[in-house]
Amino acid sequence: MKRTTLLTIFATLTSLSVVSARDTDVTDTILASAKADNIDLTVLPFLHDALDEITTVIEDANDEKRDLGSFMRRQIPTPNNIVDVHTHVVPAWYKKLVPTTGGNPTPDWTFDDHLAFMASEGIDRAIFTFSAPGPSVFLGNKARTIALARLINEQTAAYCKANPSKLKFYAHVPFPHTAEAITEATYALTKLGAVGIFLQSSVEGKYLGDTSFTPFFKAIDGLGGRQILFVHPADALLKVGSSFIDANPTPYVSGKIEFYFETARTLMDLTLTQTIHNFTNIHYVIPHVGGAFPSTVDRILKSFPTIYDSSLNIFNTRFWWDSAGPTYFHQVSGLLGIGVPTSQLLYGTDYPYAPAPVQPGSLAAVKNSPLFTAAEKTAIFSNNAETLFGSKLT
Repeated sequence: MKRTTLLTIFATLTSLSVVSARDTDVTDTILASAKADNIDLTVLPFLHDALDEITTVIEDANDEKRDLGSFMRRQIPTPNNIVDVHTHVVPAWYKKLVPTTGGNPTPDWTFDDHLAFMASEGIDRAIFTFSAPGPSVFLGNKARTIALARLINEQTAAYCKANPSKLKFYAHVPFPHTAEAITEATYALTKLGAVGIFLQSSVEGKYLGDTSFTPFFKAIDGLGGRQILFVHPADALLKVGSSFIDANPTPYVSGKIEFYFETARTLMDLTLTQTIHNFTNIHYVIPHVGGAFPSTVDRILKSFPTIYDSSLNIFNTRFWWDSAGPTYFHQVSGLLGIGVPTSQLLYGTDYPYAPAPVQPGSLAAVKNSPLFTAAEKTAIFSNNAETLFGSKLT
């Protein structure tokens, strides 16, 4: 009996030592990679919590309970074969850091809950990202912004390693710090396997067409092939001296209304600065079927007739518009009205910021829309995303 007990204790201690060694390996690798790029992760007070979460996910990557195919088979999914190009992760450490998003409480989230959600909606593949503000939490603090971008990317990559055939991610970059954003984008795309880059509509009062960001677009374009930027709305800020002021002029939370206008503002800026014209390897994924942008196109571009036709051509070829939110009841008609072909439409859920109870309605709105043929609906759910991302999805 004593021998059995001692063997049990020894086996337990050995197991713990192996886990500890693996924990150390994961942590050391992340810290060393950051140090190689002159990033000091220790400036983040929650670093330990984040590294614990990353390690746990990686340790569980081969556990059947986290295998998406097995998980979904047990959930008896609906046969939709959807590619969700707009969905978010919210680890506990990030929710503590960002308790509200767009004026609303940041939702609770777990990896297993997300897998269950995917199964319930028939989502076969998903492209993860953190939502806004991403790394732009410590306004005016360069070191923490750079460190948080790296930590966010390591965290999201860890979730995707749990099932790389089903889960991909967009990486964050530490705007407004352009040189460091180029470094982070390069690392995420070449080392972590990101399929694109997340950019929020404005950062510290600067919209994406700002000339200080031009070297970033040039660097991404210079990578060759098809590079994908996911442009997500965020809270608008005004910089006054060294302070940042919320620019929402209404009493309504920005996530409900202002986010749509933020999309219009930054797309106008990218267009009028001819950023979208000058860097032709870049394709753009635009959430919420463009927000308020489609209704502004003629008013904006008719004042700049020399780029009117070329801009519309880009919107119809190198822009891809996801469905996130209740956008297929009526709003999508605005895109169709400016000539966007159905081949450029994608499906997105915005989960968990758009919670599970509203998702069946948004899904049904696409399925029941009289604006599209059955073949076009199938393309919206999966084929168009496969065309955009190509081998990056496999």
